[in-house]
Amino acid sequence: MALTRRELLVSSGAAALAASMPLWLSRAAHGSPAGEPLLALIFLRGGADGLDLVPPVGDPGLERLRGRFAVGDARPLAAGFGLHPAMAALDPVVARGQLGVVHAVGAPRASRSHFEAQDAVESGSDGARRLRDGWLARALGPVMPDDPLSSVSLGLRPTPSLAGAGAFAVPAPRALALRGASPAARSALGSLYARGDDHVRRAGRRALDVEGAIRARVSGSARPRRGPAALARQIDTLEALERAGLRVRAAALELDGWDHHARQRAPGAMARLAAELAVGVARLLDRDRDVLVVAMTEFGRTVAPNGSGGTDHGHGAAILVAGPRVRGGVHGPWPGLSRERLHEGRDLAVATDYRDVLYEVLRAHLGRAPGAAVFPGHEPRAVGLIV
Repeated sequence: MALTRRELLVSSGAAALAASMPLWLSRAAHGSPAGEPLLALIFLRGGADGLDLVPPVGDPGLERLRGRFAVGDARPLAAGFGLHPAMAALDPVVARGQLGVVHAVGAPRASRSHFEAQDAVESGSDGARRLRDGWLARALGPVMPDDPLSSVSLGLRPTPSLAGAGAFAVPAPRALALRGASPAARSALGSLYARGDDHVRRAGRRALDVEGAIRARVSGSARPRRGPAALARQIDTLEALERAGLRVRAAALELDGWDHHARQRAPGAMARLAAELAVGVARLLDRDRDVLVVAMTEFGRTVAPNGSGGTDHGHGAAILVAGPRVRGGVHGPWPGLSRERLHEGRDLAVATDYRDVLYEVLRAHLGRAPGAAVFPGHEPRAVGLIV
């Protein structure tokens, strides 16, 4: 049901905000996201093992260094490469030629610290310096300046790649609700923020607008949880926002738990996450929209396993990109796993700058090349990932 101006004001009790009603709410009330592009970014937090997700089955170094630890029965992907056997949900995507992988990808400056590596790839830097905002925020700013729900963070915490975009974190449809607030309290808040143009009042008006829109039009659980199906619940929230007609153009999701220092082959470890990722990617593609799904992580894992049945922090990783405009297969140079080509004698080397991949993704999503400020100081090189 469309949200009218009157319904929003009644539901929020903020009649004093009538004169400052933003245009994005009017568009959301009558519009539909169908046909508009959607960029879905899934961050694999913890350092996902790209050699497990996309094993280079044709590289003799994999057998030499991993032996029986290497995944068996890899699913078909491209010549010399497969997918983790738990990722069966992506078989139709591969068959349609809509899954592209860039292997041996990462930041130029290596870091084995989760904090430093995540800070680099989520801010869009080369790893040698820290940027204050996120690469996705800088890309979206010029094209989505007035719509606070055009980009949303759907995990348990705001996604750093959207830092600076003014995007709301919506871990569940009712997460922004003022639970327990009476109509009188809502009206008082509306009156408090109605006048003035300082940062606090503008932020207050904006928050009340978003809260009113979500509360009036979207239903869902009040509090998300970690654990199995975490990604599925984030997609539930995205679909609830879409059904309500809210124009989400970019959604940041995350799947945690990839830091497998021990028992990587245990039930409920790597295989569960790989399956959950595959189901999530396939589900995100199953909508009447032009969709690009990107799954990335902060770094890869060591090639050889450690003594605890796991892998340690490494360097080169894999980025998965899926969508109707994606060129299927594995892209970018493959450095190989021979001893002389390993980074510091233990890691898959980085052969493609992760910013080159994201540059092509943004160019396809925005319909134009992203500005130079998105990846400061970086000259992108073609990957050929997207048509």
